[in-house]
Parts: sequence; C-alpha cells; structure tokens
Amino acid sequence: MFYFILVLLLTNVFSTNEEPERATTPKSRKKSFAALVFSSTTNVPPSQKESCQWLRRLKHQSKQCWKRRGLAKILFHAKTQSIEQCQSLFKYDQWNCSKRDFFFKKLYRETAFMYSLASSAVAYSVARACSEGHLPGCKCGDPGKLPEGANWQWGGCSDNSKFAKKFTKKFLQMKKKGDGLNAIVRYNTEIGINVATENEELDCKCHGVSGSCTVRVCQKKLDFKKIAARLKILYHNAILVKPGNTIRSFKGDKNAQNLLFLDSSPNFCLNTAGRQCNSTENCATVCCGRRPHSTEVTIRNDTCDCVFKSEKFNVDCEPCMQKKTVLTCP
Repeated sequence: MFYFILVLLLTNVFSTNEEPERATTPKSRKKSFAALVFSSTTNVPPSQKESCQWLRRLKHQSKQCWKRRGLAKILFHAKTQSIEQCQSLFKYDQWNCSKRDFFFKKLYRETAFMYSLASSAVAYSVARACSEGHLPGCKCGDPGKLPEGANWQWGGCSDNSKFAKKFTKKFLQMKKKGDGLNAIVRYNTEIGINVATENEELDCKCHGVSGSCTVRVCQKKLDFKKIAARLKILYHNAILVKPGNTIRSFKGDKNAQNLLFLDSSPNFCLNTAGRQCNSTENCATVCCGRRPHSTEVTIRNDTCDCVFKSEKFNVDCEPCMQKKTVLTCP
C-alpha cells in the first residue's frame, strides 16, 4: 500500500504535461468590462470631467480611462452604441436585449454576443476617434496601396483599424490568462475586435464642377451597424462547448469565427407577452406560437407628398397622419 501511494506522489511531482485550457462552470467573479457596458441604459453624456466612474470596479480600465485624454468619451460612445445596437437588432426576437445583467451570471449564447459586441464597439469607436482627431497619439489610418486600374484616389482620413485593434486588445488585457471560462470570454471578445477591424469599406465622394464626378476620392471607414449585424449572424451560429472540453480546437483555425457558450439559454416565451412583432412569421416566433392581437393606430408621418426643389437642391415633404396596424403578443 505504501509503495502504491509513493508511486502516485512521484507521478504528480515529475509530471511535465501542460494542462490544456478547459471549459469550466462559471464561479462567482467580479464584473467584466462587457457586463459593465451592458449594466446601465443611461444615455446621459459624461460630465465636464469626462467621468470614468462606471469603470471603477475594473482597476486597469479605470486607470486608462482617467489617464488618457479623450478616452472617457470614446468609451462612453462604445457603451451607448453597444446597448442601442443590441436593442435594435433584437427588437423582434424572443430575447430583445433585456435583463442583460442576468446573462452575465453564466455564459449563455446571449452573453457571448454581448462580449463580442462590447469589444467591437470599443475597437470601432477608437478607430473612428483616430480619424476625427479625438484621441491624442493616434492619426488617420493608412489605406494602403491604390488597387491597380482603380478609377479613384485615396483622400480624406480613413478610420485607423490597425491602431484600434492593438489598442483594444491592450485595453481589455487580452493577454491575461485564466481558467477555461476566461479562455472562452477572451475568444468571444477577440472575435468582436476582429469583426470590427477587418470589415472596412470604401467611402467615396465625387469632386468636380457643377456636381460632375471628375475626381473620385475614397477613404476606408467602418460601419458599426454592419459590424453588429455580422455579430448577430455569429450569435445564431454560436457553438455550445461542453464543460471539460479543451478550447484549443477552436483556436487553431484563424479564419474560424464562431462564438462559444457554455449554458443553454432560458425559455424566453415566458416574457414575450405585450411585445410587438412585425409580421405573421415573426409573430409566430416572438409570441411562441400564440396568435397576436391586432390593433390599428394613427401615427404622424413627416415624409408625405415629397417634391424635389431644384432651386434649393433638397427635397421638401409635408406631414400627414397615417393608419398603421400594430401586432402584439398576448
């Protein structure tokens, strides 16, 4: 018996195999940056001191927010953009981006989405701040070489995606290691950063006499609505990782962009009563098969009888009252 125990002890002492990061059940932990981003619905801009008070529970992020001039407004912009886009994208889904604090108690599909959206919002806001001159130490992005045969030229000030990617990873401490749960959180966070910074689009304007397009000048810009929409697709295609599984298999393919989650979502059908839906098919989903109530309401529309005024180079419209059918879940 003594010999058997001695063998076990020696095996543990001299074992050199590195333990892979595994998915684990969440334990109680301090709030993450994403949880703080989605914890409040306030849309009141920062005070004159550009308060970073909402980040006080995160030592590193709070310190950077107070230290770097202009960063407080950028982070507040990322916060409001995250909440607004989440509510807009899921307005007609069973989960409408409500009760957000609940989802950070575990790692649901919805949690994975919010982690990725929060990080993408920071990257987007930083990239845009660089091009608008709102972040000291950061300049316009380098658009690269002009494509061969292009009938346009680079101009203006492109969003600085390269700087934003590097800055966001450092700000969110992406190199900080932890358990398997934190590995999944970092993975989802990095996907948000990548989707934001790797989806630049050409934004072109024409220049010439009398509105002619003699010269077409372009710059690279990010579109946060499209970034958020892309992340919602990844939300629907997210992969459930069973506790004990290694995370390495999801890290191997750099082109793979699958959000990961540990816990199955709760039943949202219990909370959809009174929610609006926008079509027969959509109502079947949001109302969980319950037949919606139909109500006719009168709304004001400011874009009726629109006429183009050539002398003003604009479109004039008249207000009018229109009837609209509203569908509501019972």
